[in-house]
Amino acid sequence: MFWSFVQPVQISSGLVTIDGPQGHHLARVLRVRPGERGVAVSNGREYELEVMQAAGSRVVGRIVGDRPVQGEASTAITLLQAVLPNPDLDAVIEAGTAVGIQRFVVLQAERSVARAPGNRLTRWRAIAASAAEQSHRGEVPELMGPLSLSAGLEEVAGSRLLLLDPGADLPLGRAAGGSRSYTIAVGPEGGWTEAELTAFREHAAMAVSLGPRILRARLAPIVAAAILVQQP
Repeated sequence: MFWSFVQPVQISSGLVTIDGPQGHHLARVLRVRPGERGVAVSNGREYELEVMQAAGSRVVGRIVGDRPVQGEASTAITLLQAVLPNPDLDAVIEAGTAVGIQRFVVLQAERSVARAPGNRLTRWRAIAASAAEQSHRGEVPELMGPLSLSAGLEEVAGSRLLLLDPGADLPLGRAAGGSRSYTIAVGPEGGWTEAELTAFREHAAMAVSLGPRILRARLAPIVAAAILVQQP
């Protein structure tokens, strides 16, 4: 069963039309055929489809059922992620989307070795969209950045801010609970500078750890998000 995100304009008279790169991927790469089933997601609803046409770069499906999106976590997770080398940051976005992160805010930290090129945001959004389809998400996460730390902190104002720190005494599991919105802050491999840590403290960040193991910056946010999305 295929899974695609579509715009409201693609839904009309009980049909969903998927064309362009999405249609090409379905018709030419996945080779969907008339009679097969799939799901199109739009504006918080899942439309179950029966494929009527599949040719060239165009797939048309008849809506045979619809429902509100299923499976999205009730706990909203935002990731404040310092820029990492491109393959590592791409992996964070892909795995974080699959786990259930709702928003990624990429920061240019003082110790970030890498510098994200200007067109990288387009790639990040494409990675998130692909991962959301593959994992049958009900929405594609929002992505923004790279931003300065001050701008990133303004973006997450009002969310409970948890700063991952291997040296913290408080385990993440004990710090969680009682909130519907969390922001996880993960620094570069070299860590945050003292000035950056001061900025976090000024925004009431709580330092938490993931236990005695030292995890790479590309893995720590995925583990943390997986813990938080399971909060009741």
